[in-house]
Amino acid sequence: MPDHEKHSPNSLGASAGESQSQSLTWKGALVSIIAGAVILVLIGLLVRHTEIITGRYVSSGVPPVLAFAGLLLFLGARPLLRRIHPRLCPSRSQALLVYMMLTIGVWLSGAYGVRAFLPHLVALQYWSQSDANLAPYPGELPEWYAPRDAEAARAYFEGSRDGQVPWGVWLPVLLRWIPFMLALFGGAFCLMLLMRRQWLQSERLTFPLLYLPLSLASEGGSRFTGDGKPLLRSPILWAGISIAILFNALNIAHALIPTVPAPKFSYSLAPHFPNRPWTPLRSITLFYMLETIGFGYFVPLEISFSAWFLYLAEKAFAVAGTAAGYDKPGYPFIQDQCAGAYLACGLMLIWGARRHLGAMWRRAWMHAGEERVAWVGLGVCSVVVVGWAVAAGLALEVAIPYFLVLGCFVLVYARIRAETGVPLEFIYPYGLPKEMVLNALSVPGITGVGGVRSMVIFSSLAWLARHHMTETLAAYQIDSLKLNDQERIGRRKLAVALGVAFAIGLGAAVWAHLDGYYQIGSNAASGGMGEYRATVARQEYQQMASRITAPPLRDWTRITANASGFGIATALAAVRARVPGFPLHPLGFLLATAYGDHTTCFFPLFVAWLAKLIILKAGGLKLYRRGIPFFLGLIIGHFTLAGILWPLLSMLISPEASRSYHIFFGG
Repeated sequence: MPDHEKHSPNSLGASAGESQSQSLTWKGALVSIIAGAVILVLIGLLVRHTEIITGRYVSSGVPPVLAFAGLLLFLGARPLLRRIHPRLCPSRSQALLVYMMLTIGVWLSGAYGVRAFLPHLVALQYWSQSDANLAPYPGELPEWYAPRDAEAARAYFEGSRDGQVPWGVWLPVLLRWIPFMLALFGGAFCLMLLMRRQWLQSERLTFPLLYLPLSLASEGGSRFTGDGKPLLRSPILWAGISIAILFNALNIAHALIPTVPAPKFSYSLAPHFPNRPWTPLRSITLFYMLETIGFGYFVPLEISFSAWFLYLAEKAFAVAGTAAGYDKPGYPFIQDQCAGAYLACGLMLIWGARRHLGAMWRRAWMHAGEERVAWVGLGVCSVVVVGWAVAAGLALEVAIPYFLVLGCFVLVYARIRAETGVPLEFIYPYGLPKEMVLNALSVPGITGVGGVRSMVIFSSLAWLARHHMTETLAAYQIDSLKLNDQERIGRRKLAVALGVAFAIGLGAAVWAHLDGYYQIGSNAASGGMGEYRATVARQEYQQMASRITAPPLRDWTRITANASGFGIATALAAVRARVPGFPLHPLGFLLATAYGDHTTCFFPLFVAWLAKLIILKAGGLKLYRRGIPFFLGLIIGHFTLAGILWPLLSMLISPEASRSYHIFFGG
């Protein structure tokens, strides 16, 4: 999938200019690492007392809103520190290094990091006490793998009598999970190291998400205005900020005073299509996601066009099928198509980088360096991940294809973020990596090679497929490698910083969640609504028990949908390689189908595509660059008011005010 916009206005090199003349010293890097670690500990405390207790999300977003807030805080201290002593003022590289750490560490405390992992360790033990269908299976979990203490599992969901975490039960288990977690993190980093030169130097991917931190960290930010004026003095920037403030202010006012008119979050088309064959159009919702519109301005036109056009094409296909009387539930199996397309894109990415990877392999054996570290590290981490799962009871014949599929998803997910910058988390067909492997091997096939324990362990690892820890880590790692190359931080310093961020972020997240759950109980968390990720874990085990009791046949319809998606993505890439200017892109197909019927990116990407197209047609590259501050303003204003100021203010007003207007960024 070659990048046809190498010299487009989306290039960060063209917009951000050259990197700083001096590389970051180890002393400067250590200051940033310490600052980042302290901020991550404070964020753990904040998440503990907000998201877990009240259900008010503060860590969500792409990039995480709290990473954006931490960067603002770090940069806001510049003037004061400069007055105290010039040497105390953090440089741009130091600020960006802190930001890189926060993108990793904050996400681990968020909705899909540790919060998705922990319930899979205790849900089976807890719910088997009231669900007879689950009763035979807790004993299949090895004692070293998950807490086996019945009271510890009960207190996790219902709260402990003294509010204390039974660390004697949890610590030995969590320490045994450290090699697995480190291997996931290290394997993703090594994979990104292998792809770094191909993506950053050969294909010159555009990394649209990095416009935000670079524009804020750059002194004056004049390179982002198109007219040489400082960014914060650009009236175009403030126009974008003003629109974001007006949008959120009206919604806040409406939430507090319902008679005030407001645009709200979205508009559903369901009322307009009540009858067959138009019922597939009922799921179309126009989401007003200002951050997606803002970042969408930097997305290559062919990808943003493909995302909305192919989504509508899938809807038209569904309408045609309904008119023909094809009513099988799930038709036309959009996410299954996306899963097949993910596999195709992963293979095409590897094939496209074959010469680069071959050269790195040869250099790895000629001399020690980044190439050897990357190849050896990826091999060791892969062996640890697969070996760890096999030691727990997952059959090797299941573990190898499962982690190969997950690795493919990690590669493609990171590529989507690097090339498109779409600020959404669910840009992959969630749950499908596991379901594809299970459907291909069949339940009897899995139990035949590994027994019932293999199915139980497979389900206990389903959080890796349903959620997206490794994919997100890889996406932020490749972002960090891009910033590292531009800012001359140094890859060793970066590796240390990201490693510290992962360790501190993981530790803070585990403490915050266990401490919160054992105080109030997971069933009463999130403002009394109960923790949704725990519900997902319960449903996973219930489905597992049902499948073991009555093994389903292979679903050839879904396998056909996988094959169709594989073929569509391959065909789009083949046509693009032979027809210059062909407007449909395989990554656009992934964005169109990843979230299924209810995609959130369709409308905001359409708005961003239309605005960018009009601007380029009207004034070319010059006018496009003049428009950059407006779309940065949309992002900055929306993140600041809806992501930082209103959540803090609303919690001071009342819990009802906080819940009345609540945007989940990255949805």
